[in-house]
Amino acid sequence: MSAWNAYTFQAYISVVLYLFHLVLYGLLRICQLISWRIAGIQSHLDRCKVGEEYETSAQLLKVWSRSKPTPFTILYQRHFLSTHVKFVHPEYSLQKHITLMTVTDKEAIFCVPSLETNILNVKKWPFLFHAEYETAEYILVMPIQSLIKLASVLGDPTGKVIWIHHPGRCGSTAMAQACNALPNVLTISEPHNIFSLDQSFKYKRLRNGSLDWEPTEEYLKIYQSTVRVMLSKPYLTSAEIMVVKAAPMTSKFDLSLIVELFPKFINVFMYREMREQVTSLYRTVSGFNIQRDVTAFIASSTILSHLFPKVKPLATLQNCCNDKKHVEWLLDKSSVHNHTEFIAFVISWCESCSHYIKLFEGLTHPNVPAFKYEHWQSNPDKYLETFFKLADLELTNERLQIVKNVLNEDSQKNSMFSREKVKQRGVEIPKDMIHVANSYSKFYHLPEWGDSFTLPNTVTSP
Repeated sequence: MSAWNAYTFQAYISVVLYLFHLVLYGLLRICQLISWRIAGIQSHLDRCKVGEEYETSAQLLKVWSRSKPTPFTILYQRHFLSTHVKFVHPEYSLQKHITLMTVTDKEAIFCVPSLETNILNVKKWPFLFHAEYETAEYILVMPIQSLIKLASVLGDPTGKVIWIHHPGRCGSTAMAQACNALPNVLTISEPHNIFSLDQSFKYKRLRNGSLDWEPTEEYLKIYQSTVRVMLSKPYLTSAEIMVVKAAPMTSKFDLSLIVELFPKFINVFMYREMREQVTSLYRTVSGFNIQRDVTAFIASSTILSHLFPKVKPLATLQNCCNDKKHVEWLLDKSSVHNHTEFIAFVISWCESCSHYIKLFEGLTHPNVPAFKYEHWQSNPDKYLETFFKLADLELTNERLQIVKNVLNEDSQKNSMFSREKVKQRGVEIPKDMIHVANSYSKFYHLPEWGDSFTLPNTVTSP
């Protein structure tokens, strides 16, 4: 069996196991709804959901088993078989080993690993969302009102924060690990809390039949609270600098919202030319997500799309922005039949770059420098010097050597995206796929496949 087929087969097995898990979860929830109502737990939860009982509004649950259909699935309570332990104060979540995992319009879910687990060890866990799934011994669930109240007490982060925006496969993981190797620097690599919030509101609007996904006041309040709780924990103040390598799916809206809501943050945008970036993503992650294939098939089918009109291509929802013009065009019947996983990566690249250009053209926004991966490849010393200078990080000769030592290693060696595993996956992009990709880049007024491209305000050079 080829490596490609092996990974696809593994993806199908994961879906089957997850369906079995959902059956068990459903049975457990039925039992819990009865036992919790009798014990008074459910009535306490009901009061917490309407803003009462703040001091005991966070529910600690013991995790006994877990399952998810894909490596990139946003983690909700249904992905864990868990039982009630106790109610605690929301400030319980501020402990060093606890991370904010998922946020929706209704609740916030925290990962609670063992006290000995360093879940922010980016060398062991290149991606936080993967570490949270693997290490959660408990989960902590609180109503969204409690998260907002906790965030208002914490306020904005007081230390220096560097926020790395990117479309993926452009050196961002390696850069995050390089930063983390420096003294007094702490890196958070690809949390899914903001991504889950975005998806929650998109599906909420879709259920109401609306494609108007512009951020509401409610959304902005929760978004701000999410960032505050993630970065304003007391123990984080020991780090002089915090580096957040955001999830690539969030760069489309992070570029404007982080700049607007947190003007003191230092923002950088890392990118790569379309052909190289999309090919790298397609080689790396294609075949892992059966849900994407199924939803794309339903949405593009004349019959099935009428039977299930609210089913939209999952990959498109995960990679598109909140711009109504973009959303309507992407989900139009004339476009949606093209939404393979390959085109989802094209959309992601186009969305990220077009929103960066839009930000750059908005003169009211502060400077957000762009860093091109191809320049890193051709002149690594100059690239690193430019990055650390603009990020306001002192780079002495000793620190430069530390960074180089880190960069010589495989930044994703402890994940499914290690160099060794990626090499096993061959990929071929036929001309018809390239033709479709060019039709999308044309909509965004971006160069065609294979054309040389440098964003405005790119501060690196060959």
